[in-house]
Amino acid sequence: MRNVISNVTSSDVSDEYAEQVKELIAAQNPQRETTQVNEWGQTDFRVRLHTYEAPGSGETMWAVDYSDPVVREVEESDSQTEADARYEALVRDGAENLGTDDDGLQERFAVTDVDGVPGPLPELPDVTPEHVEELLDEAGDPVLYLALDDDGDPVLRIGQADQVDSDVTVLTRSQVLDELRLSDGSSRVTAEHAAREIHDFAMETSLIAHARTATVRRTADVLFTVPTA
Repeated sequence: MRNVISNVTSSDVSDEYAEQVKELIAAQNPQRETTQVNEWGQTDFRVRLHTYEAPGSGETMWAVDYSDPVVREVEESDSQTEADARYEALVRDGAENLGTDDDGLQERFAVTDVDGVPGPLPELPDVTPEHVEELLDEAGDPVLYLALDDDGDPVLRIGQADQVDSDVTVLTRSQVLDELRLSDGSSRVTAEHAAREIHDFAMETSLIAHARTATVRRTADVLFTVPTA
């Protein structure tokens, strides 16, 4: 592939040709795209694959447009296979620089079509006050956990602690009792009992549920692991 635009090395084409290609790709949607969003919600990493008729010759060309906070490069080829390979190589290189965020969660691309790299998570379910009450009323040693339904979508379910992997557990009945400052005595605490004992039971269960947002996100990293070669 040849360099058309670069701020780190010399170009292999004329300035006029480079400017024409720059205008062509700016005016079209890419064939393929991978992006990453930073902590301020700005896209600061992008790899795109474009195709167009070369200025002057009219030959079908393929270009890989790469940009990060420091580098901008556009490389061009008359081979789609070569351009696809270059696009995927740059995405995989970018994936190697993904780590964990301040909350210890896996950093992921916002958009990608490359297999084996950390892509975006699907929409995740919310823990609700109803889940908290269900845990209180369920027999045994119940836990709320994240699972995948038959369509592969994430859902929250209640199961018994000895049958659920701790890595996908979001909330346990014991945690609920601790946070409500209640304990089972001669009779088991139920949601109805807790509502009588606690002045603002609805608010307390809402706070418990809301506090599990990060736990659901962390658990999702277990279910949606990045494939390895």
